[in-house]
Amino acid sequence: MRDLRGRVCILTGASRGVGAALAPHLAAAGLKLALVARDQAGLQAVAAQIQGQGGVAKPFPADLSQIDSLPVLVARVAEDLGPPVVLVNNAGVEDFQHFDQATVTGIARSITINLAAPLALTRLLVPYMQAAGQGQVVTMASTAGLVGTPYAAVYSATKAGLIAATHSLRMEYCDAPFGFTAICPGFINGAGMHEVHKREAGHAPAALGGTTVAAVVAAILRALHDDRGEIIVNSTPLRPLIGLGRTLPALSDWLTRRLSGTYMRQLADVRRVKATGPLSQGSEGAKGHLPG
Repeated sequence: MRDLRGRVCILTGASRGVGAALAPHLAAAGLKLALVARDQAGLQAVAAQIQGQGGVAKPFPADLSQIDSLPVLVARVAEDLGPPVVLVNNAGVEDFQHFDQATVTGIARSITINLAAPLALTRLLVPYMQAAGQGQVVTMASTAGLVGTPYAAVYSATKAGLIAATHSLRMEYCDAPFGFTAICPGFINGAGMHEVHKREAGHAPAALGGTTVAAVVAAILRALHDDRGEIIVNSTPLRPLIGLGRTLPALSDWLTRRLSGTYMRQLADVRRVKATGPLSQGSEGAKGHLPG
């Protein structure tokens, strides 16, 4: 988009983490923000910060797992702020764990929040972007969607789905005056999921690379202007592995297991202990979701 000023943007996962860090930058670019998350107090704090800096932001508390309510949410945004033509699908959950501990309910919830809700919101914004003759959808995917991550089958599946959907939409709407971008960060230091991981299992191995909140924010802002299909935001080590996965998948899987398997299993083991007590042979239990 050439000019963001005065345009309405829906930002999900806006109450904390990357979303809260991103929101003031979007407002500074001139966007009017509809801040979406379940945490109303967190949304109000982010909105107050933006309003104090002269920007426009309004909280819209919503639970993205209630997908049937999303049309009402988008209609409210259009009525209160104006037609939304920018969408940043930032909200997400992770449930890194031993797969045999996953529950059907937990799997369905991850798929709904991470994949179905972003697709539904994107679908709801297409008519507004068509009417305005401009727009951009930026979706937070992950390098886990490019290279499957051990102990993260559901998370990796949802992120891979977002990446595939983004490229599919770019082909379908190749002649439209709006675009779609998938942001693919590695472990983000400073906010979000990896800060929880650090408390549970320490830092991820240096060989997996990583990134910062500032780098992710910069990539999202770049996507709003450049309409790039996919932006990988990660330090050097993981990039060759991503390319290798597309040409030599068996070798890529072996390397991924060597690089990340121990760390991810440690994280999964810590969570199993929390859920079931001390590890014992054959112990099983339920899981818990963490917001992204």
